[in-house]
Amino acid sequence: MKRNIFHSFRWKLVAYAGLSILLTILADVGLLALWKAIETRLTIILSQREGGSSAMQLNRPPVRGIFGMELPPYIWIILIVVSILLFLLFYIIFTAPLVMYFREILKGVERIKNGDLETELPIRYTGELGELGNAVNAMRIELDNTRRKDAETEHRNDELITNVAHDLRTPLTSVIGYLDLLRTQEELPEDVRNKYIDIAYRKSARMEGLVTDLFDFTRYKKNKVTAAMEPLEMRQFMEQVMDEFYPSFVEQGLNCYSSFSQEPVYIDGDGELLSRAFCNLMGNAVKYGAEGKQIWVEVENRKEQGIARIAITNYGRIIPAKELQYIFDKFYRGDSARSTTGGTGLGLAIAKNIITMHDGEITAHSSERGTVFEVLLPLAKRKDNDHEK
Repeated sequence: MKRNIFHSFRWKLVAYAGLSILLTILADVGLLALWKAIETRLTIILSQREGGSSAMQLNRPPVRGIFGMELPPYIWIILIVVSILLFLLFYIIFTAPLVMYFREILKGVERIKNGDLETELPIRYTGELGELGNAVNAMRIELDNTRRKDAETEHRNDELITNVAHDLRTPLTSVIGYLDLLRTQEELPEDVRNKYIDIAYRKSARMEGLVTDLFDFTRYKKNKVTAAMEPLEMRQFMEQVMDEFYPSFVEQGLNCYSSFSQEPVYIDGDGELLSRAFCNLMGNAVKYGAEGKQIWVEVENRKEQGIARIAITNYGRIIPAKELQYIFDKFYRGDSARSTTGGTGLGLAIAKNIITMHDGEITAHSSERGTVFEVLLPLAKRKDNDHEK
């Protein structure tokens, strides 16, 4: 890093030392001049007392100059000592602001070490001192961000435990209750017994789904899953996803429409992982879009941008803007959704992790024109005819 030499801390010290030497020399000259004046005055006074002042003044040789005069040895010793003291005094005066700034930095670092991360050091100098102050301030900001992230992580972990406990306890309570009825009441009618068994099975399956989603989310989040990339044609891929959800469309009274690109849309991806991601998005559309009675699936080839766009739109309830920024967080669900849909709250988080593994991007938009989950994935770099072969 290039620095202005005049702003360098080392050159400041050299300049202060030179200035202190200059002032010391001037002070020495002044002291010698003062000494010469005192000596001359004493000589005149002594001559006047001896009575030959006029003649002596006329016959006195001219003064040779301040540095040409002869001084006793003790005067030279005193002058050297005084010069050293004056140099130290001037140097201490000039460097005092630097020392005070160093102390200010040390006090700031001490406060930061003790947890006061609101302390901000003022930048009073350029060069190394300014860089030192900026480095301390940057360290403070980094520590403050780290502390906030740790607090947020701890809060999310607490929230995770609370949500897992809640989502497991509710169906588990039902399972225990119905199994207890089956265990204690032996004279239950066969149809009632089968009903209780069916409810207990569905509640158990829900708990299994929650545990599976939680396990998968952890694996995807920590990149413990390796994507097996292979050529995928997204029009056929999304048709298969839609076919899998046909029974759900019929059950919910939904019509599913598609708008696909006329030309093939090839990407490189893991079919199993992407199937999990898009099935989660489609399942979310079915759950929350039943009121709108229709779902639109789009596949678009954006060659100029080098991406494939896949969008799933439902026309159910509008998601408030304040919720959209959290919709891909784990276990995030609207208050009404928790009591009506029975989802695990991990589907969208898992979908986002899988899309991220494929260097893609997923976003959500919600308005009167529908709630759109849009996925952008990079197009395959190989040619279309290579894929077709």
